[in-house]
Parts: sequence; C-alpha cells; structure tokens
Amino acid sequence: MTSENWEKLSLKEQMSNIHGEVRRAIRARNNYRNSISKENHTDSYINKIHSLVILTCNDPKNERRKKELLDEENEIIRWTKGEVDDDYIEHYWKQYTDAIS
Repeated sequence: MTSENWEKLSLKEQMSNIHGEVRRAIRARNNYRNSISKENHTDSYINKIHSLVILTCNDPKNERRKKELLDEENEIIRWTKGEVDDDYIEHYWKQYTDAIS
C-alpha cells in the first residue's frame, strides 16, 4: 500500500489492518508448527507488520503517537522471540486497537 493511500485511513483503520496481519502471523506460525503448512510464512507477515507500523508512524496525523506505535511493534518482536505467547499478543493488539476507537 502506498503512503498516500495509507494516510487516507483513520488511525483505527490503520491499527485494524495491522491487527489483521498480527492474526495472520500467529496463524502462519501455528500452521507451520503443526505441519499444516510446509512453509513458514511468519516472517513475511512480520515484515508487513513492520512496514505498516512505519507507514502509520510517518502519517502526519499520528505524529504524537510514534513512541506508542513503536512500543506496540516491540510487543511483536517479543512474540517472535518467544517471550510472550499467541494468546497474549492477540489480546494485546485487540485491546490496543479497540482502545483507539
């Protein structure tokens, strides 16, 4: 998605899109671990999450939320390192996205 199109979305819509990628990353990792998928696509979702967080941070309307958004991304990094589990990261992002509205 281009930054111009991304910036047309409200912060709530942006966060909902990122949350969707978080859910897909969880599902991809679980599918790979459970041998449902032969390939692990988790990294591609993590890269997309990172790109969307950067687009969100660079959106002028979100200027005052940059640190907060980067903190949210750090939770994803913790998940990839196994510091938090799937339920935690799903619940964390759902709460954060819901709080935006």
